[in-house]
Amino acid sequence: MAMTNNGEDPDIFRITLLGTGSPRPNLDRHHPAALVEWGSTGHMLVDAGDGVVSQLLAAGAPLEQIDNIALTHMHWDHILGYPAFVWGSWNAGRLKLTVTGPAGTADMHHRLVESYYREQAEWAIDLGFPRSGFDDIKVRDVPVGWSEDIDGCRVEAGPVYHPPMHALAFRFSFNGRSLVVTGDTAMCDELIEFCQGADVLLIDACAAKPSDDLPPARRRIIERLHEFHASPQDCIDIAAKARVSKVVLTHHLPGVEPDYDASRFSGDVIVGNDLDVIEI
Repeated sequence: MAMTNNGEDPDIFRITLLGTGSPRPNLDRHHPAALVEWGSTGHMLVDAGDGVVSQLLAAGAPLEQIDNIALTHMHWDHILGYPAFVWGSWNAGRLKLTVTGPAGTADMHHRLVESYYREQAEWAIDLGFPRSGFDDIKVRDVPVGWSEDIDGCRVEAGPVYHPPMHALAFRFSFNGRSLVVTGDTAMCDELIEFCQGADVLLIDACAAKPSDDLPPARRRIIERLHEFHASPQDCIDIAAKARVSKVVLTHHLPGVEPDYDASRFSGDVIVGNDLDVIEI
């Protein structure tokens, strides 16, 4: 269960997979999102795809306590649940929020939240909701190389290859352990360097080989995904080259079982599922 530490174990470091699916809807996998937690109170929600609020509740995470978000990029399947999170967590009692992401993050917030919902927010404030929580949202666009210490964890923004979007990976380093969450990415040398020595790598494995029984048009779409996403085999190869201890595959297409050869990788391979909890 997420966010139940309450200070009992200051050494805790884990990630809860809230959404492990792709843009194509299905009942088994929600859109991309994950909750990283460390120490007594440290946390960051990474991405906020559709269904993120219900998945946080299903994971036992109190919405009012989540006040840090990192967004990897602005593709719709990674941010469609963002306005719902802003409203849902504010309604639950959240009083502040810091949102970090690549170029375009502040503009997204303005378009999807501030511009569209300001009038409704003022109505809610007049009704009695606190102004803090909606007004006190700090949104910042950051580049590759950005870093900050948050509640004892070093959070860094790193490079990925996901054209044509501005996109980032995030690395979390806490008490001698490290986690990398890539968001969407194809294979690239810069990401391999960024992941060096990580204990856990959560990585986009969307570009799986399409099954032979798919219609030709659908097959062509899936085959083109490899231009922007890693295949399951790419993920294993990245993990091996970066000497990662454990690789967790995510961003799965409906009905696709990842196919890979891990004989040259000495670490563990996990096919991530919604609400899995990975200890780091």
